[in-house]
Amino acid sequence: MLEVAGDRVTAGDLARVMPVWRGLAEATPVLPAPAPYARRELGRVELERLAARHGLEPTAGEGPAHVRIERLMRPLPRAEAEAALVAALAERYRVATDDVSVELPGYTEPLVPAGEVRFRSTGMLPPAGAVAAVPLAWVTGERRSATLLLKAKLSVRGRFAVASRTLEPRAPLEPADIVFEEGPLPWPPERFRLDPKDIEGKMLMRRVAAGEKIARGWLVDRPAVERGAVVELELKRGGIELRAPARAEQTGAVGQRLAFRNLETGRRVTARVLDGKRAQVVP
Repeated sequence: MLEVAGDRVTAGDLARVMPVWRGLAEATPVLPAPAPYARRELGRVELERLAARHGLEPTAGEGPAHVRIERLMRPLPRAEAEAALVAALAERYRVATDDVSVELPGYTEPLVPAGEVRFRSTGMLPPAGAVAAVPLAWVTGERRSATLLLKAKLSVRGRFAVASRTLEPRAPLEPADIVFEEGPLPWPPERFRLDPKDIEGKMLMRRVAAGEKIARGWLVDRPAVERGAVVELELKRGGIELRAPARAEQTGAVGQRLAFRNLETGRRVTARVLDGKRAQVVP
């Protein structure tokens, strides 16, 4: 068996089983290496043809009758697997590595390609604190990849919001309505990691009971303009600036484009909401 460390079988690799290949520089690429966990079989005739293709003249019968080529693999130590999962989850959820906890109960070392490999978190993850098969993908320098399933218990710490009282939908949120806590985040973490700035100018789309954790997806921008409200339209063209009263035909938040009815001309226009009293006409 011939084990190779990279994505190409080189002259140096083949020289270990067929001396004629010593006539080329060791790093000379000869053929693609098999994928990790796979193998490739080469017979003597094919080996001799490869040599001739590279200007080499092997002695008749030189080398083995056939060669089995495999990618060189190595066991993944527990410490490296834990560090890889921590780094992958920290990158995926944009948190510090110190906020990620990983346990690998009953760990057995899986094989990964020898040399440098990168790891990334993929697929669905189990609830915080549950022991389950967690997917972790490795990627080689030549972009070959595969996914390991590691039995793991995961936890990601962060700041999350909790309702201090029962909150009704579409009611403006006040600072006293929310309590922020630090600790293990519910799963998936990106849905529940919230800071005070994430609540500003928001309202809830659903009823939340007192003590219930608030998911990011339940929050929407609080309307600055309600349908039927009268605001001042602003139109700026070069050095000219025009203003006119208009009635909102839609409800929307600051920054949104809404339909307004100009009360002076009767024309329907689209304008971007600046605040609760002004909107700027969009060309």
